[in-house]
Amino acid sequence: METYGKVFKILRESKNLSLAEVAGDYVSTAQLSRFENGKSRLSVDLFFGCLENMDVLQGEFSTFYSMYYQKEDIRLSNQLYTELDNRNSFFIKKKIEELLKEFEQNQKKSTRVLVAVFRVFLNMCDANYPVPAIEIEVITDYLFSVDEWCFYELWILVNTHDSLGTATLDLFSQEILSRTQFYIQIDENRRRVYRILLNILGTLLDRGEERRASRLIRLIQSLDILENDVFERLQLKFFRAHLGYLQGDNAALDTMKECQRFAEFLDCYYLSEAISETIQELTDKL
Repeated sequence: METYGKVFKILRESKNLSLAEVAGDYVSTAQLSRFENGKSRLSVDLFFGCLENMDVLQGEFSTFYSMYYQKEDIRLSNQLYTELDNRNSFFIKKKIEELLKEFEQNQKKSTRVLVAVFRVFLNMCDANYPVPAIEIEVITDYLFSVDEWCFYELWILVNTHDSLGTATLDLFSQEILSRTQFYIQIDENRRRVYRILLNILGTLLDRGEERRASRLIRLIQSLDILENDVFERLQLKFFRAHLGYLQGDNAALDTMKECQRFAEFLDCYYLSEAISETIQELTDKL
């Protein structure tokens, strides 16, 4: 708690606020001063109240705290995704070793799940390392065991969905709204759910699962993706055309090509390339 008080004081002073202004009716200035100096604690309610008096969101404080103490979450690490892009299997193996040692010490379920996720990452980097069935079971059992999914669970799903069985993937996609009822009320979180559902939809289409993909499209459409979420709307339009083409609508190919041109126009090169590859694969089958 001493470190929380230290960061709290930095934020207060950066806003040129006095102890009295921040304490308000929640705590005495003496109590708040002791908290800032690591000599006492504040209850959660009092702490959040003082943050509110500083006009600092709870999420902002957490971010600032992590940055100040350089406690980077591996799930948010830029290095992780850089190494995945570079297919650096050595880096992933090292992280697996570290996580296994950590699990031996803390026996935390979340640490064991991270081991499983990193084995999926290892397979992404090098196909010579297949994902053991037990790791898929660990991931699946964990997601089924959690009634309310937050960032951690959604991060697991978005990074491992390609390795999950089709029936399991379909079930998770249908349940995602009921498992994120609290989480999805925040705009950024809602957008994150959109993206995960769209990723799952792309996987189902790649697997030729037309019926499941059609059902998922209806679910996504029911979410009313906002007009300013252009990238997500473009993805959905492309996937609808992809499904239409699989179902025999040859004209849908023109829509897919238009989506590719629009993605390129918006400098969404990754999406543009992915669409081009999908079109190439479909036309090569003719």
